[in-house]
Amino acid sequence: MKIAILHEMFVKLGWAEKVVESWCGIYPDASLFTLIYDEGKVGEIFPKSNINKQVFNLKTQKIYSFTKKQRLCLPYMAQSIEQLDFSEYDVVLCSSSWFAHWAITKPETKFIVYYHSPARYMWDWTNEYKRDISKNKFIHFVLNIILNKMFLKLRQWDYMASNRHDITISNSQNTANRVKKYYKKESIILFPPIETERFAPKTVISTKKQEFENYYIIISALTEFKKIEIAIKAFNQISEKKLVIIWEWDYKNKLKEKSKNNIIFTWAKYWKDLVQLVQYSNWLIFPWEEDFWIVPIEVMAAGKPVFAYRWWWLLETIIEGTTWEFFNNKDWNDFVEKFLIFDENNQEWKYKSSDCIKQANIFSKDIFEEKIKSLVKN
Repeated sequence: MKIAILHEMFVKLGWAEKVVESWCGIYPDASLFTLIYDEGKVGEIFPKSNINKQVFNLKTQKIYSFTKKQRLCLPYMAQSIEQLDFSEYDVVLCSSSWFAHWAITKPETKFIVYYHSPARYMWDWTNEYKRDISKNKFIHFVLNIILNKMFLKLRQWDYMASNRHDITISNSQNTANRVKKYYKKESIILFPPIETERFAPKTVISTKKQEFENYYIIISALTEFKKIEIAIKAFNQISEKKLVIIWEWDYKNKLKEKSKNNIIFTWAKYWKDLVQLVQYSNWLIFPWEEDFWIVPIEVMAAGKPVFAYRWWWLLETIIEGTTWEFFNNKDWNDFVEKFLIFDENNQEWKYKSSDCIKQANIFSKDIFEEKIKSLVKN
């Protein structure tokens, strides 16, 4: 059986990439396809030799190689994804948050799509995306007209493309609800693979000196959609508390400008350094909406509780009052108040490490991989 694995962009090592990495472990001979590949950022996990040669002829790849800006590739993604030829493959495993599910396969090819999310900027975050494009009123007005027409077309194409695949998988009930709303399709719900053993307390012994003490963490790509500025604004008010923000992206410099000295930015840590930062932290802050996010479960696997915005998908993964606490206000007005209560409870050991670990272990990598193998085989 000849298998292709398709993922939108290999430009970072995040948690969508962990799904693809798991697939590569199951099917080491599979050929990897993508719209954009950055060897410097992902080559250690996804070597260039494993990337199908078609990728390097795509317009999206050529634009990215020249500019290093994936947003400039947006107008060409639909064209590029449909240029990829999967005719020699029996199965295409697709990891999709944007355009990957637009791929075209032959009728006899089994096309399996794993949705991390329908494209948020195309559907439910469209207005936020347009607002953040430019602060210049004239430029914003012109871009708004262009983007309105572009998004209308993209949504039409996106809906039609959703009918191209044979099996639909969603990474959570929330994603399944959004897939049903936008694409009118039912999903198999399969939580992402969680390497809970990797984050088990103090399993990593690093020769590197621990950089920080008595700190709280956020792990996130630094984009305007992630609401990191909410946590920054809150921690600016409680400057005696230290916040370490782990990751990178285009929005980093703007966030740093808003931050006081108790807020520290550090590079995206993927392996031992990330695990060590999690294990020695007090707990994780999760101030935004997501369809499913592996990070909180990995943090629970390290025996740490989580403080988050009350977003209903989280109730799929946690035990409130035992492994997690929430702030409730959509406008984030109760963040500081709830945070300080949570912090006091945490200092008094209200949240037991064993409870957090037990809950995290529900999300087994083995369950994920067995289900994928079954869907591919049958």
